[in-house]
Amino acid sequence: MKATKAEFKEKSACAEKYSPFPEFITCPKCREEIELWTDEEETVCFFCGYKVFKNERLTN
Repeated sequence: MKATKAEFKEKSACAEKYSPFPEFITCPKCREEIELWTDEEETVCFFCGYKVFKNERLTN
C-alpha cells in the first residue's frame, strides 16, 4: 500500500528557528581572538586581515 502525501505531515522551512551565534576562535596567523558566526563558512581577521575558514579554526 502506497502512502499518500496527506498521510505525511511535513514541517515548513519556517517551523524550525535557528539563530546563529558567535564562536570565539584564535586566528591561525596572528593568534588574536576573533568571532566566527555559526552560519558563516569564513571570516576575515580584524587584526591582520587573514581569511579564516571554519575548517581551520582554533576554538578557544
